[in-house]
Amino acid sequence: MLQIFDDRARRILNEHFFSETWSTENEFTEGPVWNEAGYYLYSDIPANRIYRIDTATRTRTVFLEPSGCTLEDRSFLSGQPGSNGLAYDRAGSLYICQHGNGAVALYENDTLQTLIAGPDDKPFNSPNDIVVDAGGAVFFSDPPYGLKDQQLRPDLRQSEAAFYCWRDGMLMAFCKEYKYPNGLCLSPDERTVYVCSSKPFERKLLQYDALTLEFKGQLAEENCDGIKCDPQGNLWLCTKDGILLLSPQGERLALIALEKIPANCCWGGQGKKDLFVTAREHVYCLRGLRL
Repeated sequence: MLQIFDDRARRILNEHFFSETWSTENEFTEGPVWNEAGYYLYSDIPANRIYRIDTATRTRTVFLEPSGCTLEDRSFLSGQPGSNGLAYDRAGSLYICQHGNGAVALYENDTLQTLIAGPDDKPFNSPNDIVVDAGGAVFFSDPPYGLKDQQLRPDLRQSEAAFYCWRDGMLMAFCKEYKYPNGLCLSPDERTVYVCSSKPFERKLLQYDALTLEFKGQLAEENCDGIKCDPQGNLWLCTKDGILLLSPQGERLALIALEKIPANCCWGGQGKKDLFVTAREHVYCLRGLRL
């Protein structure tokens, strides 16, 4: 079901817009990313796998297993030990948020290795969402969702949750405003990084300078899991009610309700005009968007 709140949305969500269900055989999907070779990758966190789904055939195959956890002792983890957020850099290397291992890993040349380890000689809590800018800077969130009861374990991992930036080999925490930091994305010009939480008690979509990491203010009073910008700077938020479309100024434009609650999304397909959505055990593709 589509709700239009502002006529500006009709230029994007016109009569050509439609939604397709591409897969329903997952446990909990997250972290979608587009590969220019013509396929999407996404994480199935409980299954500890990354799946590949081809656009031409809609065929789903295992791309990487295990994807997020190689630990023998998982007693302190939640039931979601696998990978979460995924992102490519310009060279085509794949960055992987690993819940169980508490790290950001790099997958290239069929080899998986830890790239970013946690500060103070402890793993991260459970890296969640991730984006890589054109210069190779890595932005990611680190909530405790992957830990037992979704609570911090400072004896084993970090003592607080945060958003991080890793640039030129240096790790910087730039936002500690949330107990459960979650989705993040860059503006089209990569000057602003947007961050959010899906918890109702921390309902705020914040902005930071992507270079200096300085706080730029609150854009909107919204919750979301994953979040993406389109080329015009509109924001597409994965919320409990569906995909919420905001203007660059944070105004509500439209809401796209889906059968399952969306967790994350990415642009892909020809011209990167399709929105691929991970939603619990389902994955969807929103097509016919006018961007």
